[in-house]
Amino acid sequence: MILRNARWGWAVLAGFACALALPRLAAQVTESPFTVAPGSLRVEMDGLRLSLDREDGTGATYRALAVASTFVTAGLAEAVDVQIGADLFLRERVEYRGSRDSSSGLGDLSMRMKWTVWRDPRHNAAVAVMPYVKLPSGTGAVGTDAVEGGVIVPWAAGLPGGVVSGAMFRWDLVRNDAEDGYDSRWLATGYLQRHLTRALAVYGEATLQAASTGASNSAGTLGVGALLQVSRRLQLDYELQRGLNRRASEWTHVLRVNWDW
Repeated sequence: MILRNARWGWAVLAGFACALALPRLAAQVTESPFTVAPGSLRVEMDGLRLSLDREDGTGATYRALAVASTFVTAGLAEAVDVQIGADLFLRERVEYRGSRDSSSGLGDLSMRMKWTVWRDPRHNAAVAVMPYVKLPSGTGAVGTDAVEGGVIVPWAAGLPGGVVSGAMFRWDLVRNDAEDGYDSRWLATGYLQRHLTRALAVYGEATLQAASTGASNSAGTLGVGALLQVSRRLQLDYELQRGLNRRASEWTHVLRVNWDW
C-alpha cells in the first residue's frame, strides 16, 4: 500500500512538472505569443461569460451571456498554428423602463493564424503576429452582417522573482452602425502573473479600447484572475473584470477551461 501511494504521489508531481513545460495561458483577454506544438491540439472553452452593465443616468441595463465560447487551435509548425472559434450560444438582453429586448443564437465564426516571429528561450520571451477574419455566420441577430477582420500582436516575457508579464495590441476593422462602410477599433492590454504554487497562479489584467469614431467610444477594464492546473492537460481559468467607464461592462465574469492534447 505504501509503495502504491508513493508511486501515485510521484505521478502527480511528474504531471505538474510536465504541465509547467507546456505553453501556459496567462490571462483572459491578452493572447499568448507561444504557439501550440506541431501535431497538438488545444481547446479553450468559456464555460460561462456573463457581462452586466447599467448605463448611468438612464436606468437601462445590458446583459450578455455566452456559453461554450470555444477556440480550437492546431499546431502546424514550430512557430505556426491555426485557430477556429465561435460562441456556441450567445444571448444579449437590454431592459429600459420596463421594456425588454432580447436576442440569442450562434455567434460568428472566427479563423486566426499565429506566427511567433521572435523568441528568446533564456527569458521565456516571444512576440507573435496573428491575422484573423470573422465570418457573418451568427444566428438570432447576435452576430455581424459583414465580414470583419484585423491583426493581433501579443508579447510575453519572464521577469525577476518568478513574475510573468505580457501585453497585446489588436487592430480591428468592424462594420459601422450605418452598415455602409467600416470603422477601425484598437485594443491594448497588459497583465502580470505569478505562481503561488506549482498548480496555482494569480494575475492582474488591464485593457483599453478605442475607436476611430471618437474618444466617447473608448472603454477600459481592470481584472483579477486565477489559473488552476488540474492535471497535465487540463487547466481552469477564472477572471473577474471591472469596467472603468460607461462604455465598458460594469462587471464581467469568465470561467474558462483549457485542454491540451
